[in-house]
Amino acid sequence: MAYLYIFITVVCTVAGQLMLKHATNHLGEMPTDLLQGTAFLVKALMNLWVLAGFVLAFIGSLAWIAAVSKLDLSFAYPFTSLGFVLVVLLSRVFFGEPVGLVRFIGVLVICLGVFLVSRS
Repeated sequence: MAYLYIFITVVCTVAGQLMLKHATNHLGEMPTDLLQGTAFLVKALMNLWVLAGFVLAFIGSLAWIAAVSKLDLSFAYPFTSLGFVLVVLLSRVFFGEPVGLVRFIGVLVICLGVFLVSRS
C-alpha cells in the first residue's frame, strides 16, 4: 500500500505541474513589475487549470503523508524523483519541449538511482 501512496504522490505532482504549465502557456509570462505581477497572479488564481494543479498538488501531499508514515523517508524520497522523469517525457509529448542528449542521460541516471534505492 505504501508504494501506491508514492505512485499517487508522483502522478498527482506531475499532473499538477503539467496543468500549471498549460495555464501559463495561455496566461503568458509573469510581468516583473510589482503591480502587473500581482494582477497576473490574481488572474492565474482564477484559472481553472491553475486551481486543478493546486488541488492535485494537495492530494499528492496527502498521499505523501501516508507514504512516509509507512516507509523510511530515506527510502521513499528518492522515488519522488521519478516525477522529474515523467515531467521531462510528458513535456516533450504535450508541449513539444526539447529533450537533448544531456537531459536524456540525466533522466537515465535518475532511473538508475531509483532502481538502486529500491534494491536496498
